[in-house]
Amino acid sequence: MKNKLITMSMFLITCSSSFAQKNELKELEKLVRKNNVTETPALLSTIEKMLPQTTDDQKAAYYFFKAKNEINLANSGVDFNENRTKAIASINHLIKFETDTKSKKYTTEVSQLKNTLLAELVNEAIENNQNKKYKNSSRLFEQAYNLNNLDTIYLFNAASDAVNAKDYDFAESKFKELIKLKYNGESEIHVATSQITGKVESFGIDKKARDIAVKNGTHTKPETISNKSAKADIYNNLTHILLNKENYSEAENYALTAYELDKDNVNSLMNILLLYYNTNRYNKFEEYGKKGLERFPQNEVLLYNLAVISIKNNQNEQATDYLNKILVLNKNHFDALRELGNLELQKDADITNKINALPNTTASNKRRNELMQEKKMVYSTTLDYYLKAKAINDKNESLNELIVQIQDFLNKN
Repeated sequence: MKNKLITMSMFLITCSSSFAQKNELKELEKLVRKNNVTETPALLSTIEKMLPQTTDDQKAAYYFFKAKNEINLANSGVDFNENRTKAIASINHLIKFETDTKSKKYTTEVSQLKNTLLAELVNEAIENNQNKKYKNSSRLFEQAYNLNNLDTIYLFNAASDAVNAKDYDFAESKFKELIKLKYNGESEIHVATSQITGKVESFGIDKKARDIAVKNGTHTKPETISNKSAKADIYNNLTHILLNKENYSEAENYALTAYELDKDNVNSLMNILLLYYNTNRYNKFEEYGKKGLERFPQNEVLLYNLAVISIKNNQNEQATDYLNKILVLNKNHFDALRELGNLELQKDADITNKINALPNTTASNKRRNELMQEKKMVYSTTLDYYLKAKAINDKNESLNELIVQIQDFLNKN
């Protein structure tokens, strides 16, 4: 009998605890529905301690109202980003919990909560992107991805906007995550116009959710936006980041992969050229440069880079050919005009050496006069290039000084 009384007492204690939990969850629901962000945190803390003794439905209720309160806090301006991040974690935790326990108690409500928050995040991210607040938009896209990791496009946008913000460490980690996920960017994004705001809202890859919104009348003008593969862009961006960090050994693998993925992408080629230029592998530079000319014969940047390397290798005739090709495409190319002037001026050193080598005799005067005429011709041709370059950019001090020196020489001779 004594044992039975003990058992009965334990039963009464358990029931009492269960009733208390139900009452506290009801009170929690009431506070959250009223958006009472002052009293709710303390009650959540109390219920959290009871979680080991609660039922699955009670646990689900706690997670749901916790997420709701975190959104309420964020919307009230309390630690906005921190509470919205917490809300994302709570929503994801609840969805996983209900999936694992095969419960459907909050499936509908949490889905609505998730879709609303996702739309807010994406719309804010787009707005920040349009206002060129790229660091903000990158973090918002990251939050959108954390809320719905099936929409990998958000992770790609987070990485891309981080590059625009020159937030390279963040961008590098996201691009590497995309590669690990084998993301290629081919996708269809489903959008529709909100009847409330009049703005186009994204539903990501969730066509069903978009169609339901249109059917319910909350949205109109459904559209599907197709995105082509972004794999080469991912590898190119990673290459660019690693080149900036002078991490050439790691950059080479990404650069070559990007080139193989899309040989018609001039950025892939430029990254390889920059890599081999910075690591003094000029033979590889020329190899890829010539391949590039076959695909991009009228690319001014490529032609100029090849000219620079040719000058470095003392291949002045080849450099002149590249620079003249640029001027055929663009007669106002400052750098090409300046470099052609520099190449012409290099001839002066050889002429001056010949003059200085002549003996100081009457018989040498004829040859000296011939060489002086050659010198004047070099200076005149150089001046012609320099003056054309100055007409495009008159702020280059070193160029302006050379022009003055050449003009003084020609006026005196």
